[in-house]
Parts: sequence; C-alpha cells; structure tokens
Amino acid sequence: MAQAIGAELTELRRSKKLSQQKLADRLGYDVSHVRQTEMGGNPTLEFLNTIVTFFSLDLSEFVRRAERRVTPAR
Repeated sequence: MAQAIGAELTELRRSKKLSQQKLADRLGYDVSHVRQTEMGGNPTLEFLNTIVTFFSLDLSEFVRRAERRVTPAR
C-alpha cells in the first residue's frame, strides 16, 4: 500500500508539473519527505493530510485511489 500511495503522489505531483523540490517547498516540508513517500516509504498521517489539502482531495479519496493501484477492479 505504501508504494501505491507513493505512485499516487507522484502522479498528482506530475499532473501539476511540479518537481519534488517545488512540491516540498509548497507543502512546507523537506524534499526528503516527498522523495521517501514517492519511493514507498511510510508517510505520517500529518504529511498525508498536508498532501491531500494541497491537492484539494479528501484523505479517503486519496486512499481509495491508492487502493485501486493495489486491488484490481472487480
């Protein structure tokens, strides 16, 4: 699931044409948080909340999108 969350973050970031550094700056975090999350690290709930707020998503929607990457559609 952590890898799916990372892939979802990567997709969202790229859709806004942001580098990892620019996203980190806008979120108020060090670039290592973005990089580690995109590589499948386990982000904190606080960091996830910051991400979804920035991208105007609900946390539940973000998780659902990541889950679709792990669980094939039925």
